[in-house]
Amino acid sequence: MSRLAYYADFVTMPVLALLLIVLGDAGLVGIVSGLFTWTLAEYAIHRVLFHRVPGFRAAHDAHHAKPCGRTGVTSWHSLAVFAGLALVLPAGILAGFALGYLGYITVHHAVHHWTIAPGHPLYALKLRHAAHHCGVEANFGVVTTAWDRVFGTYRANRSKSRQK
Repeated sequence: MSRLAYYADFVTMPVLALLLIVLGDAGLVGIVSGLFTWTLAEYAIHRVLFHRVPGFRAAHDAHHAKPCGRTGVTSWHSLAVFAGLALVLPAGILAGFALGYLGYITVHHAVHHWTIAPGHPLYALKLRHAAHHCGVEANFGVVTTAWDRVFGTYRANRSKSRQK
């Protein structure tokens, strides 16, 4: 995937959220509802679409094979999905979705591409996601463990002595 296709969402999602908030008159309740709903969508997309649906699974398997590569959903695809959602969702919920997605891609990029040392706020997320990449059919949530806990797919990080 090209650098542009990989990184464009880091620009387009904040712009989209801002436009929805300002021009779409998105309210706080809608934005928070969208953020909350995004966390469930993130979990479902990762667990079901990326791990069970053949075409998506093949692309996601490439990400598991090369976690530090620029693999994933291109910005063009995510913008098309958001355009479709704009037909059915209010501006506030869609703004929350965009902010949630931005949080997800930021954290997911960080755990794969940044050096994150013990003690850093993202360290536990990095370890949990690394366990997911080691063939554990668990820890599908990248940003939160909430839905993994609800659906019984949460696996705790190993003991502190083994977290290096």
